[in-house]
Amino acid sequence: MYMKARAILLASVLLVGCQGANENDARILQHTQSLSTGSQGKAGKSTSRETYLQWMDDGSFLSQDENLWTTISDQLEIEIPDNPRISEQKKKYLSNKSYLHDVSLRAEPYMYWIVGQVKQRNMPMELVLLPMVESAFDPHATSSAKAAGLWQIMPKTGHYYGLKQTQAYDGRRDIVASTTAALDMMQRLNKMFDGDWLLTVAAFNSGEGRVMNAIKTNKAQGKPTDFWSLPLPRETQLYIPKILALSDILKNSKRYGVRLPSTDESRALARVEVNDPVKLAQIAEVTGVPLKKLKTFNAGVKNATVGQSNQQYVMVPKQHAQQLRTSLASGDIPVAPAARETESSNVKTAASKLYKVRSGDSLSTIASRYGVSSKSLQAWNNLPNSRIKAGQTLKILSGNDPATTNTNTRLTANKSVTYKVRKGDSLSSIAKRHGLNTKDLLRWNNGKDLLKPGDKLMLFVKNN
Repeated sequence: MYMKARAILLASVLLVGCQGANENDARILQHTQSLSTGSQGKAGKSTSRETYLQWMDDGSFLSQDENLWTTISDQLEIEIPDNPRISEQKKKYLSNKSYLHDVSLRAEPYMYWIVGQVKQRNMPMELVLLPMVESAFDPHATSSAKAAGLWQIMPKTGHYYGLKQTQAYDGRRDIVASTTAALDMMQRLNKMFDGDWLLTVAAFNSGEGRVMNAIKTNKAQGKPTDFWSLPLPRETQLYIPKILALSDILKNSKRYGVRLPSTDESRALARVEVNDPVKLAQIAEVTGVPLKKLKTFNAGVKNATVGQSNQQYVMVPKQHAQQLRTSLASGDIPVAPAARETESSNVKTAASKLYKVRSGDSLSTIASRYGVSSKSLQAWNNLPNSRIKAGQTLKILSGNDPATTNTNTRLTANKSVTYKVRKGDSLSSIAKRHGLNTKDLLRWNNGKDLLKPGDKLMLFVKNN
């Protein structure tokens, strides 16, 4: 996540005594805007695919009588050092315990979904706390730097990770799409930083370039290169202490006198597939879920219609999911006229090409061959996952892939070459020599950035 400017000072949000739902929501948003200026350990046990699919469809993962916050706190395992930066952030949170209660209440519907994805990927459970710092779990939150959604994803970053941003839809605010993109990003960064989760989260906040440059600076000066020793921007220096402070408070809520709200899994968001365009207002009428709340749960939808090309599902509380499926299947909800969706102005009109999958092909190799992203290739062909088979026909678009840097690339297959790193080479010099982009080299080689002579890199160059 790149740096996000915050406009409200911390002092303005530590006011207490706010009354009423609207004032309370405003207080939460103000507080998170000031807090959002800103390791190792293994996540919970891996989960079977069958259980994961149940989470994804129904928002379920708790056993009977389990509490969401207890389940999360039991799986927070990153060691929390005795550090003054952490102590300072913990003191600020504990000075306004009602904020922690209120933001936890707001987080609950989304948290089931996020926990499910984190567990399925076997990532640290601490990552589920990032939206608490980023946005106070408000999908409508937007920073002055245009970062948006629960994870506060910048427009360019969203495009790179396949999040569509059109006049009718913003994937950065879609709980399903944005969480997938955020965790994809952190998995990539974690490989880049050799499994160090503190450096991973720091790079998520400020960008991998800043963290890598800080590491190189310390190495040159003979200094340690752990997170706590790096000369990072103040926002990033405080970002991880906030996450770890929240982790400690959650694990020891009774000792700190923090009252967390009781949880009810029926409030978990569940995904209901919608084949035809349907107005959210109609769904609200059938389910009894207030329209305002339904719009918040589906904040990625701008025109109040789901079931179109960008979001062919609707997120509703689990307790209403089966009723909605039944109503959709019986035709009780009228189909809405399909709205015209236009890509943002910086995306060019696409040309298309059909490609027949050959034996040995994978989605990633085809994507690299044509200079597009695997995620875009998957989206263009409505693929539920990355699996493809020989004989299958894929549609490839040019000039409409935000995850590639050159939107004017011709649809001419590129050839793959293996490059052996020589003394004095850097990723940028290799890219420049072959007329390529550094980001593409990173993507093609699993984020490998620190090179040494003899290393072999995969390059896709124009087939002249």
